[in-house]
Amino acid sequence: MKILVADRISPLGVEYLQKQDGFEVVEAYGSSPEKVLELVADVSAIIVRSDTKVTKEVMAGAPLLKAVGRAGVGVDNIDIEAATEKGVIVMNTPGGNTIATAELTFTHMMCGTRAIVRGATGMREGKWERKELKGSELRAKTLAVLGFGRIGAEVAKRAQAFEMEVIAYDPYLTEDRAKEMEVEKVELEDAFSRADYLTVHMPLTDETRNMVDEDAFSKMKDGVRVFNCARGGIIKETALAEALKSGKVAAAGLDVYEQEPLPEDHEFRSIENLNLTPHLGASTAEAQESVGVEIAEAVAEVLQGGRIRNAINMPSIDPKDIEVLKPYLDLCQRMGGFARQAAMGTASSIHITYWGGIVDFDAVPLTRAVLKGWLSGIAGDEGINDVNAPHKIKALGIEVETIKSS
Repeated sequence: MKILVADRISPLGVEYLQKQDGFEVVEAYGSSPEKVLELVADVSAIIVRSDTKVTKEVMAGAPLLKAVGRAGVGVDNIDIEAATEKGVIVMNTPGGNTIATAELTFTHMMCGTRAIVRGATGMREGKWERKELKGSELRAKTLAVLGFGRIGAEVAKRAQAFEMEVIAYDPYLTEDRAKEMEVEKVELEDAFSRADYLTVHMPLTDETRNMVDEDAFSKMKDGVRVFNCARGGIIKETALAEALKSGKVAAAGLDVYEQEPLPEDHEFRSIENLNLTPHLGASTAEAQESVGVEIAEAVAEVLQGGRIRNAINMPSIDPKDIEVLKPYLDLCQRMGGFARQAAMGTASSIHITYWGGIVDFDAVPLTRAVLKGWLSGIAGDEGINDVNAPHKIKALGIEVETIKSS
């Protein structure tokens, strides 16, 4: 079986694939769309990062294709619908960049509180702005974390090491989990009004788009500092620009934008108290090695007929059971979403009871479908799927109990 590695991943990942029996690995970094179409004619799997687009046309031109692996989290460059229709499994690596993104967030916080970028630039220009660049200490300040998944929790740990008070807004964070992490769970309005520093770690959904807008900034303290290394669009860019110019926001740091790459003429580029990085959240040697090896192992396992890891578009079920379980999986996901809405808030536990003929089958995929329905669109730093739903539920401190009743 032939595997196309279309974007550069860790050499250890490529080496892992090359050592597997029956695999031919083709490395073709930076190929044009036309070249990609030519290369996929006889491949069984494609591995990409964010550069190569796996479009509907690519899918159609790859009759042997079984899997697409994304070394990273975002799958915007993969046509998920086309893959699903074709029966191609799409997988990603949701946990590989957690520490890298958390550390970048804290780097932005440090730069924004001590004017590091302006100071360094001034020194290169021959300036000595010692009096002008008076910063602020992190100690004893309040950090509001919007979204308390893996990355949000790691940022909180680092803030606590700097003796900051951490408050967290996440509708699905339980009191027990908040207590365990030694953070205070608050409502969104309280997070806005109490924050000296505010950082965003939520997925971009219809509910979170423009969550931090003009009205939100009006409720914040004068001189608040704001950071986003999650997804562009959660902080309304025009509102942030105005808040920075007026002094309402003393400093901000962004790694993500509504449009990427950020246009050359974007007003953000001329705002002095705003630090910008070009979406570097996962750009560390360790993160890239982790996601490269992880996706190589996942793709190999699928091609070898093993379990499916971190699948975006299909449940991990024994092939012989799929036809029987398919309608139940859809029902379970819908029921999970309904239960979450009916709960009107958080839950400390989820109890699922199965009865009838379905008890003869493995309940794990069904349970995961319920959990995916509960979480979809509201929790975590990455897309919810059947594989990562239990981990996200656990991270929120929610216990899950399943019972089979004949």
